[in-house]
Amino acid sequence: MAAFELAVAEGADMIELDVRMTRDYHLVVHHDRNVRRTTNGVGNVWDLTLDDLKRLDAGSWYSSRFTGEHIPTLCEVLSFLPATILVNIEVKTDGERRKRLAFGESLILTILEKKVQDRIIVSSFDHGFIKQVHKLHPAIRTGALYVPVRDAVRKPSTLAHRLGCDAFICSRTQLRRRFADDAHAHSIFLGCYTINTGAELKKALRYDVDAVITNYPRRIRQLLHGARLSSD
Repeated sequence: MAAFELAVAEGADMIELDVRMTRDYHLVVHHDRNVRRTTNGVGNVWDLTLDDLKRLDAGSWYSSRFTGEHIPTLCEVLSFLPATILVNIEVKTDGERRKRLAFGESLILTILEKKVQDRIIVSSFDHGFIKQVHKLHPAIRTGALYVPVRDAVRKPSTLAHRLGCDAFICSRTQLRRRFADDAHAHSIFLGCYTINTGAELKKALRYDVDAVITNYPRRIRQLLHGARLSSD
């Protein structure tokens, strides 16, 4: 939660987070399949219960200042974030052996229960999951994350048509003029992640992206402010 607190304090407009499903079907915010790297525990998220995960220390690996940090549930994060903050929920299904339906239904129920559907976008590299979310609840905005090997010949508009998604999201190294032109021509939201330097931001702005995902919100906001002043 400390990272989200800092992002809010630094003026982030949107929070991007990764969600996985526990053995007992709770949604938790965790990037890796396994908890070994970021906690004092071991095991894959889908093999552990929520109680198992809540007993772990998820802060000491980074700094002793964060000793006692826990893996939060998606509900906890959504309850914490101010109503002005948009949220990009990236769903991680890699390694997950259970059917997508349980994950999709749990996610949609959580979004509706917290009444945040107007400020949520659900994204994933698992395009089958995105298609399913759209089928279950078309009003929830979704985004397709780009994978070069799989999606090399697919334009943003092609993916949007196939999946019913509203956004196309790629990394800074994958951003191309053809993606930007196609997305803009079809009113598809264009996002780009790992924008952490002035040079990377300059490229993203040149391609007129709608959102950048960064590890340094304050730095990027300052650079954006400077870019706007210089263009006036």
